[in-house]
Amino acid sequence: MLLSFRVANHGSLREPQELNLVPVYEDERPALTVAAIYGANASGKSTVLDAYRFFLAAVEESQAQWLPDAPVERRPFLLDHDSRREPSRYAVDVLVDQVRYVYGFAVSDRSVEEEWLYSYPRGRKRVLFERRAMDVTFGTTLSGERVAAERVMRPNSLYLSAAAQNAHVELSRVWRAIKGAAVVSDDIRHAITQGGALLARVLAVFEEAGLARGADVLTAADLGVQGVRETSDEDPISKILRRHQDWENLSTDTRAAIGKKMAFVHTVGDEEFLLPAQDESAGTKTWLNLMSWALMAVHQGQQLWIDEVDVSLHPLLTAKLLKLFQSPELNPRGAQLIFTTHSATLLGTMLGEEVLRRDQIWFVEKSAETGASELYPLSDFKPRKGENFERRYLAGSYGAVPVLPDTALEDVVRAYWGAHGKAVSA
Repeated sequence: MLLSFRVANHGSLREPQELNLVPVYEDERPALTVAAIYGANASGKSTVLDAYRFFLAAVEESQAQWLPDAPVERRPFLLDHDSRREPSRYAVDVLVDQVRYVYGFAVSDRSVEEEWLYSYPRGRKRVLFERRAMDVTFGTTLSGERVAAERVMRPNSLYLSAAAQNAHVELSRVWRAIKGAAVVSDDIRHAITQGGALLARVLAVFEEAGLARGADVLTAADLGVQGVRETSDEDPISKILRRHQDWENLSTDTRAAIGKKMAFVHTVGDEEFLLPAQDESAGTKTWLNLMSWALMAVHQGQQLWIDEVDVSLHPLLTAKLLKLFQSPELNPRGAQLIFTTHSATLLGTMLGEEVLRRDQIWFVEKSAETGASELYPLSDFKPRKGENFERRYLAGSYGAVPVLPDTALEDVVRAYWGAHGKAVSA
């Protein structure tokens, strides 16, 4: 489980920021399974998820996929000259087999400047390794296991990634636990509309879970759809891909999946109709796709990060998704959902039940003076249980809302009509 994520000098997150998932109030689990991040447009909410996406990519891909001598594709803070030259820093606290590990690294434009991994068996710090540039020093538990990775890692790759590539037993276990997460942004979430391959992936998840081709998930959401079915027609996207120069390099399974065309099943009276994916509602496709990600996370006990979770979804459906992760019965492996949202409705109650706990709510606010974002929890305000968080948030009590001058937009429109003349009434 993820206990915390720390980042500095990434996008608008200039100063060190921490998303701490250790419960503030009583909880039977060591970490929260749901965390919501609120903020105004362009405040830095998505940047928190982007920072975690970069962290995951570096851990998983730096040794295997980053090219030698290639620059590190980081995103430093760009609104002052010093931050552009300083390293970007990322770190996590995670529980692996009930042992806490702290792992992190600092990267510049060309290389890894620092990297460290500590464990805390029985609460006492144990150094596994520390790195400065290309120099790696080991704690006593790893000193007798000088991994081949020390010889093959590059200035722009992480030692942990190199060790995992070389099958080091303990470090591979930590590597797998740290990289066990998915970050779903808007482009990934809505890519389901682009062809049969991604929709086939969604349906495969449901089949593996014993759900009849997604029908159970769709009917449970009252979407008016009875299921999803593969048709004999070829997906239009595959016709384009077949002409691409790399088509022959794709595996047989991949080519078969791309060629599938899926349709949504609707019933009107006694007659059945099949709607192609491009003609189905955005809400239906969003729900189906998000539930596939959620089921994978719950099954594997991993993290799911979603940007703008409420896009195209009714608040009651979003609340259902949250309840899935909050339920010890339905989420026995402690999968975690971290998401950004503008939906203040989730701060209140629905059907008489609290949707989010006090310590599950976070805010991001950007300084008008510096352009830097700050991440902070609702618990900093010492809120009382049962307090109307929705009303207080919209009233600006917690910050992280847009500051809108009373007549600024109206003045712009008035000036427009002053310059162009008023519209002619119909």
